[in-house]
Amino acid sequence: METQDLLQEIEQEIVIEHATVGQRFANYLIDILCVYAIVIVFGIIGSVRSGSNIFQDSTLLVYACLYSTVIIYYTITEGLLKGRTLGKLITRTRVVKEDGSSITFGDALKRSFSRIVPFEVFSAFGGHPWHDRWTQTYVVKK
Repeated sequence: METQDLLQEIEQEIVIEHATVGQRFANYLIDILCVYAIVIVFGIIGSVRSGSNIFQDSTLLVYACLYSTVIIYYTITEGLLKGRTLGKLITRTRVVKEDGSSITFGDALKRSFSRIVPFEVFSAFGGHPWHDRWTQTYVVKK
């Protein structure tokens, strides 16, 4: 009887349900708000410590801080939280590899660098964003 139950379990197909466009958009909005909040907090701290607005004369510095924060935020959260960010925790989604297994820190880092490619955010309109395609990952419902 026990072997029959085991065989039935093996024969069951594992169904991975992809996150909806609405969930993906909510993830993006929540996570980008987190990124901007982090940059603003560090900007305020840096300005207070230096006695002047550190971003006042340097657009390049603003972009460097923003892109660095994007890479660090997504890599750390997706790496430590097994494919989740704050947005994905709220919408009950997560990132997995194409085979359904959990992503690694390396996968999270590749996804993070993919996000800073110009116009990458618009690739989501095609249904499978570049940062997913280039890293062989998907966002799925938990």
